[in-house]
Amino acid sequence: MAAPFVVKRSWQAQAELHQHWPSLDLTRVCLVGCAVDAALSVVSYPLWHLKTREQVLGSSCLQHGRELIKHLGLRGMYRGGLFGTLALLPGHCLWYMAYEGSKWHLTPRLPARMAPAAAAALAECCWVVSSMPVENVVVRLQCRPARAPPLHWGASLLELRALYQEGGLRRWWNGSVLGLAASLPQSALWWMVYENSKSFLLPHPPTGEQDLTKQSVAAAGAAVAASCASTFILNPLDVVKSQIQASSGKAQATQAQAAHFRQPVKALFLRGLVPRLLLSAISGISESMSYEAIMHLAKPGTFAEVR
Repeated sequence: MAAPFVVKRSWQAQAELHQHWPSLDLTRVCLVGCAVDAALSVVSYPLWHLKTREQVLGSSCLQHGRELIKHLGLRGMYRGGLFGTLALLPGHCLWYMAYEGSKWHLTPRLPARMAPAAAAALAECCWVVSSMPVENVVVRLQCRPARAPPLHWGASLLELRALYQEGGLRRWWNGSVLGLAASLPQSALWWMVYENSKSFLLPHPPTGEQDLTKQSVAAAGAAVAASCASTFILNPLDVVKSQIQASSGKAQATQAQAAHFRQPVKALFLRGLVPRLLLSAISGISESMSYEAIMHLAKPGTFAEVR
């Protein structure tokens, strides 16, 4: 049975709570979004690195972490991180704009509860198109032996050229289908839960400090729950995607795909799960906080109000 305040609230009030697009300054969206995402990568990139190594190379993430620190120091945890962070920033900006624009235009055409899911799915397609070549390069850099010397300037571009030589432009987007198969339902579920938690867990748009606090707690809890559930369900696809991305050449990629789908189901669910759960929980909370900060700071007049 729906909560009383859900029944009483109008469609217009619900839509008004969600929409940011009409008042957004897209230049500010890009600037603030890049700053926030670059800051978050300080925590998220080492977890991504360890998750990839465990999924592709086996062993535990703790063992890989010890080996990287032993041979390269703390710097080893961020191998490929500069390229991975900076080259993905345009994709993040595109995602925010695609999500907010799609949500604004789809809300009148779809049930309001489903509009965030559809908008997130469209934004995720834009993200995969723009980010998959970068991810393929970064995954290969992450899977280098722990004893390998530190990367030199231009190593990422050399990897990008090597990918092109292996299979042309198509090789740059290797793993895109599996990536979409995993990220589309995860993103749709996450954003549907997050947006609806803000709309339905609180009876009114926040008007004071107490309401903002309640909203933040409710949204963070829903984000963590949705992130963990979707991560566990979709981990097998992420495992296979990482292993295919790390392979060299079309034949090896095809063999890797066939071989890893024959692994025990338990292994596919559990491989790399611990670091990925940590990564998803952290990214779930940070996603909600960074999203709200970006949406707030990207509106004209925000900084004038602060002064």
